[in-house]
Amino acid sequence: MSSDQRWRLLRPAISILFLCLLPHNLTFGLCFSNEALALMKFKERIEKDPFGALMNWGELPHCSWSGVVCSHDGRVVILNLRDLSLQGTLAPELGNLTHLKSLILRNNSFSGKVPEEVTELQELEILDLCDNNFGQPFPFGRRLLQISPPGLNPGFDAAPPPSPTENFVADPFVTPPPPVNRGESPPPVDSPTKNLTLPPAQSIPVPVPPLSAQPPPVPPPSAQPPPVPPPSTQSPPPQPSVLRRKGSQKIFIIVGVLVGVLGVMAALVAFFLLWYKKEKMIKPFGATGSSAQLRDVVNTGVPKLKLSELETACEDFSNIIGSTSSDATIYKGTLSSGSEIAVLSVASGSLQDWSVDCETQFQEKIQRLSQVDHKNFLNVIGYCHEDEPFNRMLVFEYAPNGSLFEHLHEQDTEHLDWPMRLRIAMGIAYCVEHMHNLKPKPISHTNLNSSSIYLTPDYAAKVADFTFLSSAPLDPMTNVFSFGALLHEIITGKIPDPDSLLLQETKPVADPTLKSYEEEVMEKLWEVVKECLNKKLKMKEVVVKLQEITGITSEVSLPRRSPAWWAELEIISTEM
Repeated sequence: MSSDQRWRLLRPAISILFLCLLPHNLTFGLCFSNEALALMKFKERIEKDPFGALMNWGELPHCSWSGVVCSHDGRVVILNLRDLSLQGTLAPELGNLTHLKSLILRNNSFSGKVPEEVTELQELEILDLCDNNFGQPFPFGRRLLQISPPGLNPGFDAAPPPSPTENFVADPFVTPPPPVNRGESPPPVDSPTKNLTLPPAQSIPVPVPPLSAQPPPVPPPSAQPPPVPPPSTQSPPPQPSVLRRKGSQKIFIIVGVLVGVLGVMAALVAFFLLWYKKEKMIKPFGATGSSAQLRDVVNTGVPKLKLSELETACEDFSNIIGSTSSDATIYKGTLSSGSEIAVLSVASGSLQDWSVDCETQFQEKIQRLSQVDHKNFLNVIGYCHEDEPFNRMLVFEYAPNGSLFEHLHEQDTEHLDWPMRLRIAMGIAYCVEHMHNLKPKPISHTNLNSSSIYLTPDYAAKVADFTFLSSAPLDPMTNVFSFGALLHEIITGKIPDPDSLLLQETKPVADPTLKSYEEEVMEKLWEVVKECLNKKLKMKEVVVKLQEITGITSEVSLPRRSPAWWAELEIISTEM
């Protein structure tokens, strides 16, 4: 099985692994996009932002936005946008910040109503909306909460004293100034023990002193409250504790990114180590003299199998289905899943009889076959390389409908009709052209004839190369000549004689077993046959002409069912 095929099989698993190893803080951006959307809805209602305070809102992660502070798990817990002269209204989507503990919008120009969604936030501890332009009090649960004291917020109407049920604590990052005496009356003695304080105009909310504490002296009626300084036009520098929080957040982001990147790199390295094992040296059993050491440089994109596994699949190598001129035997085998395989084995021998040259050719053969990777090619899906007992084997996918030679010349096999023959011829042509165009080095078939063409269950062509050792590179034009002879054999049903074919001028007689065929198409095919036999065309040109004649595309010529896929998958899982 080629590396490309293996990559396609494993790509979903690698993609899942990559997502699992994403940097931690990037996953926060995915998990908590609801909070980011809530903040963006808030930004949409901002009509004026004179200082550009929200310029970086919209970038990931949202925890790095100005005024936003998140917890260690990426939840927004503080939104502090005080003294920024922001103008607009509050978005009800702020109610989606369910973990918000502090909402500080002091000294801006917000107007309209405060959404009930904001007042219903369960974890809210600090709410500072002073010095804005809200026009009325808003409900807080079953009571009224006044945004800021009457008379200090223009356009804000006074509200009756609330019936408080909980405390609003001071901002832990800011030291509040001393409380200013506004002349309020102390709470009644029978009021609840938990109180809600109303923030003074220039401070954040602070807890109310205990009920047992003495009330402050009431100033005479002529006493005037101290003047309220105008709002600051510049944003105050962030407090040290806020800086520390943001600094730690940035460090956390950097560490998360580094860990994620290293994790992905480790996964990729492990993947390539699994499928591309390092080159190793093999010291032959009993090697002497010229045998020396043999280097196993087999392309590890093809799984290495144990002899015992193939022995079980092939029933002790009892099912012989063919042999080759290179003194090798072909066995049929069945894997535990039921998938069928063809095993090509060199004749029995010993390592002493196996020369260094034979070993080199064997390994080159595996490399070359694994590079083809075409659906009209009988692909190699494994190999066996053992020294004691000595065995060298190649494992191929299996095409169950026999060879093209059998269907053309044997009486007891199913004969092929005209459309079948055209589809088979096109499948062979597309496959051979693919082999000739491989990079960086083209591959030529070593023995292209009807005996090397096998048929799938739907009678698509599978070009096989069962020569055991790698022969010297052939001129691609030799394949063109062989294809011409093969095409003549498909048309006539006769075993070709290349010498007589070169002298033949008249068009061939169609196979008598054909019940029907297209006379015009056959005449055009004969012209292609002659050009191939005279080596006037390259394989690419042959394909172009045949496609124009038959109208059969490469997709149509491919097998529609491929049981070999299951065989490959089982062999891969066995190797792992």
